[in-house]
Amino acid sequence: MQDRLLDILILGLLVLLFAVIYRKRRTLRLQFWITGWLFVLAHFAVLLPSPATEFGQKMQEALGMSGLWLGGTCFALASSAFALQKKNRTLLAIGVGVFPLIYIFIAAFYPAAGKLQAVSAIVAEAVYLGLSWHFRRGTGAVFWTNTFGGLICGIWLLMMIGTGRGELGIYALLTQIFLSNAVLFLDDFKRLSIGVITTFSGLLAWAAIFPIALGLGHFLPTLHVPAELWNVPKYFVEFGMILTLMENQIYSARWQGEQYRLLFDGNPYPMFIYDAKSLVILRVNDAALDQYAYSREEFLKMTVAKLYDLAALTGMERMLGDIHNANTVRVTGPWLQRRKNGTEFQVELSSQPIEFEGRDARLCMAQDVTDRQRLHEQLVHRAHHDSLTGLPNRFLLEQRMKLTLENASRYSHKAAILCMDLDRFKQINDRYGHAAGDACLQEVAERLTSRLRESDTVARTGGEEFTVVVGELLYGSDAEKIANDLLTTIRRPFSLGNIGIELSASIGVAIYPDHGTEGTQLWRASDIAMYRAKFSGGNRYMLVSEEDVEYALASREMPQMIRLEDRR
Repeated sequence: MQDRLLDILILGLLVLLFAVIYRKRRTLRLQFWITGWLFVLAHFAVLLPSPATEFGQKMQEALGMSGLWLGGTCFALASSAFALQKKNRTLLAIGVGVFPLIYIFIAAFYPAAGKLQAVSAIVAEAVYLGLSWHFRRGTGAVFWTNTFGGLICGIWLLMMIGTGRGELGIYALLTQIFLSNAVLFLDDFKRLSIGVITTFSGLLAWAAIFPIALGLGHFLPTLHVPAELWNVPKYFVEFGMILTLMENQIYSARWQGEQYRLLFDGNPYPMFIYDAKSLVILRVNDAALDQYAYSREEFLKMTVAKLYDLAALTGMERMLGDIHNANTVRVTGPWLQRRKNGTEFQVELSSQPIEFEGRDARLCMAQDVTDRQRLHEQLVHRAHHDSLTGLPNRFLLEQRMKLTLENASRYSHKAAILCMDLDRFKQINDRYGHAAGDACLQEVAERLTSRLRESDTVARTGGEEFTVVVGELLYGSDAEKIANDLLTTIRRPFSLGNIGIELSASIGVAIYPDHGTEGTQLWRASDIAMYRAKFSGGNRYMLVSEEDVEYALASREMPQMIRLEDRR
């Protein structure tokens, strides 16, 4: 009684360990193993009481043997040979499990019914051999073991029935199922590890204890064998299965580590791993060595911050602090980074948290986006600048004009908008050609830019028309000085090859806030003043008059669309 309770306690704890493993790694194999061991536990639990009646004793014997058989059946169903679709797996379980159970109950309750026992035994063996043939695998070890083991155990079973000891024929069935499990287990894992060898040996011993027990009982009836000795194979099998699961996790981790190493080391993109706290680089691949031009030894002595341009360092450190606890892949950038020789390039970083050698770390992949970023900047520049002169276009001018006027309002400064149109420019195009005209426009753009501050804006807003926005003026007269200086600059002689070209311009000047506070209104007014200067003979500037302001307020048209004829 105490021995059986001890068996139940030990097997129960091991089943609990299986359940803990199953919670973290749910597999069909483990599910069948747990179910099989629960049937084995039921076998011991059924043997605990001592029935007083003959019926109770027979029922105890039948249920106890049924628990062992169902346990062996579940172990067989856990093998890859029987990892089938749910429907086929159910049919297999019924075929392997039900017919031997029928024999077990017939042998227990009707020991004298030899013919009935023989029929049920033949049917059970026929179904078992038929299923072995139907579900045979590519290797012949499982098939031939099941076939010859089934034939030998079937003969043994029929011999027991023929001698009137059909209840002992149950041992033949149990020997057969555990022998099959030993071969199935070894065929599944195909390795000679400690766990596999322990389980395989335990299953072979479990299959062997039944014929050994009968042989000892027949030839050495007086020999006493401790009951616990017969249960040792069960412990070997259970411990072996647990070891096998642990080995699988180790092999899986090694395989994943090898795959990771191949993906990391052989990746064409630069990759590195750094400590999440100290930012020290822990590992780097060959592509990163080529990209950054550092040796591996130099890399592993650096922090990831050394790769960044100083201007980007603050933002980079803030980014790292924001994503240390993130569980998803983050893509950031572009970041300006430096090679060992000091050259700079832009990268886009993909990073994710990992555990590396027991440390919280981040895995980063750097993609060089210098060409892509340069193309993006070129497209943005083209969208905001004139293609001929490189000056800001009307769209960018409006943005800068708004910013200049906002600053003037905030700091109580004055600002000026100057609209400029080259005089008689059509004659230059007609006389010297459009190529000469383009060269003149480029020269004017360069001269205007050279005479203005970086904070000022000069834009090309028409064919030969330019607009200048000047901020941070103390007096309105400063705008007139600027206009006069620009006229002088444009009048300087200009040579195109052997051709001397004379240039002049007409300028309209609007001052913030003297002539208005709205950028569009001031722009219109200065454009009107510019046309007035041109109508007066050109080569001069004119301040916006009250009439110009009134007309600008009344007109909804954009600058350069207003014609002097409209004022007549």
